[in-house]
Amino acid sequence: GGGGGTSVLRRTDLLTVSNLRNDGRKADELRRMRIQSGVLSNSCNGSALLEMGLTVVVAAVRGPMDCTRRSDEIHDRAVVNVTVKTAPFAPQDRRVTNPTTDRRLVEQSHQLQQCMEAAILVHLYPKSQIEIVVWILADDGGRLCAAINATTLALVDAGIPLKDLVCACSAGIGAGGGTNQSTTATSTIVDLNRREESFYTSSGQPPVY
Repeated sequence: GGGGGTSVLRRTDLLTVSNLRNDGRKADELRRMRIQSGVLSNSCNGSALLEMGLTVVVAAVRGPMDCTRRSDEIHDRAVVNVTVKTAPFAPQDRRVTNPTTDRRLVEQSHQLQQCMEAAILVHLYPKSQIEIVVWILADDGGRLCAAINATTLALVDAGIPLKDLVCACSAGIGAGGGTNQSTTATSTIVDLNRREESFYTSSGQPPVY
């Protein structure tokens, strides 16, 4: 006989019925995380590869070492220099980004620098510098959080003393966050992916970290 009455249940329908987000997670569920230390051991003092879902970053630390210029020295603490870069294949829009002029990269480099300056015992290394470089290899949201977590691991790998381990995770508060949930205006989701970040940014409610 014919199966004319059969309806196809789409993936989005299943997620909605199950009250799950667009990538299948619950509201309070983090993406799967994978960590590997010492991935660049031949070219720096410490390094780490970190995956948060489909977002992948590598952090490298060099130093403490002498400042390139004496005018850069600070007599009672180390200088922390941070650069965040994106691999050419990482951005979804395939834009060529310059870490010295791209507004988002410059802003995230500054935020990462502030975090690490507060965590590193910089007074132990006067008149020296610590150089941190982070490469975004794949970006599916939460890249600043991934950069912070990877940098902390790279600093530990380099043996640089820290006041504490710095960890980061994003969260969004509002109606749904671009998910398939039937949520209220006060609902909260954690560890936002790219689609969820875009929803909050476009709605005037940027995610918090």
